[in-house]
Amino acid sequence: MGIAMIAYTDDNDRYPVGINREAGAAWIWPSLLRSYVGTGDNVDWMKCPSAPPEAQWNVTYGSGLPASDGYLADEVRLRPGGASFMSYGYNVWGGWAGKNPNTGLGVYKGDPIYGGAKASSVRVPTDMIAIGDSNWDLDQKGDRDWSGFIGMYAERQWPLEVHAKRANILFADGHVAGLPRTEMIAQLVKDPSEKRRVARRWNRDHEPHVTAN
Repeated sequence: MGIAMIAYTDDNDRYPVGINREAGAAWIWPSLLRSYVGTGDNVDWMKCPSAPPEAQWNVTYGSGLPASDGYLADEVRLRPGGASFMSYGYNVWGGWAGKNPNTGLGVYKGDPIYGGAKASSVRVPTDMIAIGDSNWDLDQKGDRDWSGFIGMYAERQWPLEVHAKRANILFADGHVAGLPRTEMIAQLVKDPSEKRRVARRWNRDHEPHVTAN
């Protein structure tokens, strides 16, 4: 997944964007990454082994749509809701949803404010969260409808600690680390300097923006 993200970013000079609003709010970051893996419609690698079977992206056809955004011709697009959900989420908003300018990796395709982040805008790729285990667990206030995204701004988006009380996190430079929530969620940290350090990890300008909460 990390190799696919870096390859896409190198080719396009920007990170994948999360959603195409003109395609019915289709989630496109998974399909964009898939197009760089070369597995056709095989998406087994997009499911965390620790997640339940329902977390598997089930590729189906019958949309009548042309190939676009990494989706194959006639493929049904990923959207909120349905019987299946994602086990990995993408950092589209940054630390806080709705900030202008956006501080995440990009929410809406083509949007002048919330579009995909240029590679040069990510100041510290080694310390910016890109993709991680998403909160699909309803017992931990998860939201399966939006499990394709992670963030610090709402508990339902907090990365899920499914690996020995840690979440696997892919950073913007392509490396992976297992982190507890206290290393990702500023609201769980009391010390002011540590709170800022943790909050920076979500934002491409590497600023904490903690005054919003």
